[in-house]
Amino acid sequence: MFILSYVRIAVLSLVLLLDQFSGESFRRLLWIWRRRRLNVLPLTIPSGRREMIADFYFAKANEPRAALLLIHGVLETGKDDPRLVRLAKTLANCGFAVLVPELNGLKSLLLDMEESRDITAAFRFMLAREEVDETRAGLFGISFAAGLTLKAASDPCIREHVRFVVSFGGYYDTVNVVRYLTTAQDEFRGYRHVQSPEAFALHVFVKNLLLRVTCGDDRMILTDLLDQDGSDPDGVILSRSPYQLTDSGRAVYELVRNRDPARIENLIGATEPSVQGYLESLSLCRVVPQVKARVLIGHGHTDPLIPSTESLRLADALTASQLVYVAILEIVTHVDARLFVGSICKFLTISLPSCCRFYGLILRILKEQFHS
Repeated sequence: MFILSYVRIAVLSLVLLLDQFSGESFRRLLWIWRRRRLNVLPLTIPSGRREMIADFYFAKANEPRAALLLIHGVLETGKDDPRLVRLAKTLANCGFAVLVPELNGLKSLLLDMEESRDITAAFRFMLAREEVDETRAGLFGISFAAGLTLKAASDPCIREHVRFVVSFGGYYDTVNVVRYLTTAQDEFRGYRHVQSPEAFALHVFVKNLLLRVTCGDDRMILTDLLDQDGSDPDGVILSRSPYQLTDSGRAVYELVRNRDPARIENLIGATEPSVQGYLESLSLCRVVPQVKARVLIGHGHTDPLIPSTESLRLADALTASQLVYVAILEIVTHVDARLFVGSICKFLTISLPSCCRFYGLILRILKEQFHS
C-alpha cells in the first residue's frame, strides 16, 4: 500500500511540474487523477481583537488529511490572487487540506514581522478543524511572507506542531536584500544573483522605510526627492534638496540612492535607531535557530524581487539536524515558471536539470502527506 501511494505521489508530482508549463490541459488531467469534488469554504479566523478572512480548500475524505497553511506575498489582491487560488486548488486536489488566510498588512504592501502572530493564530485554527490531521501540518510562505512563515514556525505556541515549512522566493538577512534592491548586486560563496531588481520591489521597501523615519519634515522631503528620482532619473530642477534633510534623513536618502555594495552596512549604521531597528526586525538571523520543522526551499534564479542568494543563505543557516532541501530554479522568475528551450545544449544543461530540481521540490512537498 505504501509503495502504491509513493508511486501515486511521484506521478502526481510529474503532472504538477508539467502543469506549470502546459496550463489547462494538464490541470484537467490533475482533476481526473483526483476524481474528487473540491470544496472551497469561506471562513473567519479570530486573531487577537480582530478577525481574518480566509478560504479553506479541501476534498471530501473519510479521514483527516495532511494540512497546509498557504500565505500570500506582498499582493494587493491578497488571498484572491489568481495564481494563489490556482496553487491552493492544486494542492487540495493532491490531497492536502489548504487554508489561505488574508493578511491585511501584506495586502496593503506593509512589511511588518508582527503579522506572524496572525499566521500563528491561523495555524492553530487550522489544526482544530476536523478535516485536518494535526500530526501532518505545515506552512507555505511565498516571497516576503516566507520570512513571516518561518517566524511563525519558531513560535513556541505552534513550533512542536509544525512538521514542515515551504519557503518559496524568500529571504534570510535584510542587509543583503537592501544591497540587492539598491545596487542590483548580491553574491554568496561565489554564486551571484544576476537579475536586476524591479522598481516595484524598491518602491515597497522605500515606502516601509519612510514609515520609520521619525521626523515628519524628513519624511515629506524624502518622499518628494525619491519620487522625483524615480520619475526622472536624468534630473530636473527640484523643489526639494537633500540639504534640507536632517543628518538622519540624509542617511536614509544616501542608503536608498547608493549603488556601491560595499557601503551598505555603513550606510545602514548611519541611519537613526528606529530605521536600524526596523531592518533588524525583518531579519531571520535570530528566528531560524528556533525552527524545528523540515524546511523545503525554492527560489527562481532570475527573481527580480528577492535575490536567490538569500535562499542559499537560509539553507546554510538551518541546523544540521533539520532536513533541508533547496532548489534554485533557472526556469522560475519570482513565482512564475517559464520553460525556455532555446538550443538543445541549453535545454540539456540548464532547463532539464532545473526541471529535475523543481520536480524534487514538488515531490518532497507532496510526500509530507505521509506519516513519518
